[in-house]
Amino acid sequence: MSQDSSVSSLSKVKCQCVIATRIFTAFTPTNIGRRFYKCSKPNGYKYDYWKWVDDSLHPRVANLIHNLNKENDNLHREKKDLEMRMAHLEKYLASEIEENCERLDEITIPKNEKVVVDNEDVVVDKSKKKVYKMWIVIAMLWCCFAAF
Repeated sequence: MSQDSSVSSLSKVKCQCVIATRIFTAFTPTNIGRRFYKCSKPNGYKYDYWKWVDDSLHPRVANLIHNLNKENDNLHREKKDLEMRMAHLEKYLASEIEENCERLDEITIPKNEKVVVDNEDVVVDKSKKKVYKMWIVIAMLWCCFAAF
């Protein structure tokens, strides 16, 4: 099977070799979307038999289909490019988060900075609050990058 056609199904039309032909779809600019019969034997064993199933398309219709296929291909390429860029951004953010975590681990915590919350016996360290806030900021940044 070549790039300019695709197989759809077996047919009842017979080739010169008395084997049922297959129906292919053409993707050339002049005959795009047009179906044709072709010998179903493997390459090297088949005859050059082929016959159109469909009538020829109006040139404007063929051109429109061809342009839509090109646009579809471009959109698929753009999608792959965006997926790759997204993967690179995720790797970059992961490395930035890891770097920030390492920096936070290096910060020395003064022992006199303790606060009682809501008059309970729960003691919260201010540095832990800073780490928590930083993680929230990093998570928000990651969500922003993930949205693009």
